[in-house]
Amino acid sequence: MKRLCVVLVSLAVVTGVVLRLAWCEQRNAASSRRVSWRSLVLWEPANEKFPFLHDEYLYYVSTAVNAFKGDGFFPDYNRARDGVYVPPPLQSLFTLAVYRLHGRVVSPPVLQRWQVALAAVMILVSAEIGRRCAGNVAAVLAAWLVAVSPHFVYWTAFLQTEANYLFGVALVMLLLLRWWQRPEAVRAASAALALGLLNLQRVNGLLLGPVFAVAALVRGGRRGAASAATFLLLPLLVLLPWFVRNLLVYGEPILVNSNAGVHLHMSNNLQLDAGATPYLDAAITNKDVVFPHEIESWYRNSLGRLRRKFTYYDYSQRYQRVFLAYVREHPLHFLRNYAIKFWNQLALVQDAPRQSVRLFGSWLFLVYDRVLLLGGLLGLGLGLLRRRGEIVALALGFGLQLAVGALGILERDGRYNAHLKLYLVWFLAYAVAEVLRSRREQLTQHGVQDPAVPEVRDLDR
Repeated sequence: MKRLCVVLVSLAVVTGVVLRLAWCEQRNAASSRRVSWRSLVLWEPANEKFPFLHDEYLYYVSTAVNAFKGDGFFPDYNRARDGVYVPPPLQSLFTLAVYRLHGRVVSPPVLQRWQVALAAVMILVSAEIGRRCAGNVAAVLAAWLVAVSPHFVYWTAFLQTEANYLFGVALVMLLLLRWWQRPEAVRAASAALALGLLNLQRVNGLLLGPVFAVAALVRGGRRGAASAATFLLLPLLVLLPWFVRNLLVYGEPILVNSNAGVHLHMSNNLQLDAGATPYLDAAITNKDVVFPHEIESWYRNSLGRLRRKFTYYDYSQRYQRVFLAYVREHPLHFLRNYAIKFWNQLALVQDAPRQSVRLFGSWLFLVYDRVLLLGGLLGLGLGLLRRRGEIVALALGFGLQLAVGALGILERDGRYNAHLKLYLVWFLAYAVAEVLRSRREQLTQHGVQDPAVPEVRDLDR
């Protein structure tokens, strides 16, 4: 039966790749209206005819193009004279690596295919997470859910941080599971190194290191000290070169990116009602209310661009102070919105991704999304109740990323909470495998063979 598991997981990988390539081809053929903001850019890279959102395109792809051409590791956004913005570097480094490998600035579809290749590995990684949590049944189910889920297929067509961040989250959690099952310092080092790189893709998991450092001490006491120190220090050491580079180039202590304070204020302010306006676009419709006039008039000129003497780091730090003042002065309002946003990350149905897998009509996508949520939470609760170590480890990552995500506010396409769906997949796969296992054991105790229940013990050999 182990061979059957390998076959089924392999079929899931093939299916996932086919779906993603088809969606990339569909999106590449779709026309999109140009935005006038692009006219502010002084230099158009070789990929100019591809329909990107202007900001993401200029942050990530143009940085790689400039670096490949020898013009420095800088985005074209800075050439638009709207302040100096420092984006997270890893997506641009991924793109630059592809350019170096091919020896030229390749077209966006080539970059997409590389993201599809990483997604194929993510399916295998998810299968391995399922196997470590509950055996081969969970492995097969996790592989197929990741392969066909619109939440994951959708982002492979976008050259932003999302697709590769999903891959990174899966890899980090697999390495953390390996350490959890055998808490050795070498295994801690591989997980911590991967975590450091993941933080260069997006900063959401920055506190995972300290969380697992505490877990190492709780589980192992003095024996866990080496792992704890590794989780604390190594991810920060991975960030150190980027931090030092930003100090030298900009004279600013930018750890990963320079826009966190602005987003914190947009997502946490006295005018926001997270229940009535759960999405970012609706929350910032009235900019005169959400963005204090005294800050905007000081930092921006009559055209709405940052004045030349300021950078986005300056601007962001000012808004970070506004955010902290709001939390101090209106703690109950903040906590109410925080609780709503915490739940919204799980409960809101963001159906934009369903267009990437035509099988999922509106009603089927809604059913799938609810089953994923309820089944995932069931698996989480079941694993914690039974003190299943692997589920506890996944729960630490899931809980932290939920808590950090609630400081922000969602986009309608699910970009800010797609990685949470990965955890729900793993928990759901665990729940199904455990229910089947329990059913099998009950029937065995009564001397009954149910042909509808797989030979779970044989699958897990």
